[in-house]
Amino acid sequence: MKAVYAGSFSPPTLGHLDIIERAAGLFDELIVAVLSQQAKRYLFSPAERLSMLADITRDLSNVRLCSDDGLLVDVVHREGANVIVRGVRNAQDLAFEMQVAQANRQIGGVETVFLCSRPEYSLISSTIVRDCAAHGAPIRGMVPAQIEERIYRAFAIPTPYGKEGL
Repeated sequence: MKAVYAGSFSPPTLGHLDIIERAAGLFDELIVAVLSQQAKRYLFSPAERLSMLADITRDLSNVRLCSDDGLLVDVVHREGANVIVRGVRNAQDLAFEMQVAQANRQIGGVETVFLCSRPEYSLISSTIVRDCAAHGAPIRGMVPAQIEERIYRAFAIPTPYGKEGL
């Protein structure tokens, strides 16, 4: 069975990576889709987000990456997938994701599987990572180590750990 896990991943967090790793263990193939909404501004281009995801998923042989700016159900159909995977951090996420899942089922006939976030990642979001990095605060423990420096570089801020700390 083939699944799609989609998000903006701007930047990818340890929570995202955890969902990717767990979903990759549940499905024969997992397509991680970087989605972009035209009305939204992103810190990283789709190509940069794909590059970061490629770095952190390199060891997952059944994970494939793609990018799109359309509807998720269109990506699912184009990729020949059977299901959408969504990570849920809390009750507010679940309420929103249930609405989206119902819409995806109605407009595209696609089911959604929810994976609950591990407690240690339940308070991490890309927004929090960006806010911390923009002010030079530590983001270790929020994002994979391979991409920390790139995130700080996007804000033209040196890493607070120094070269020996990475």
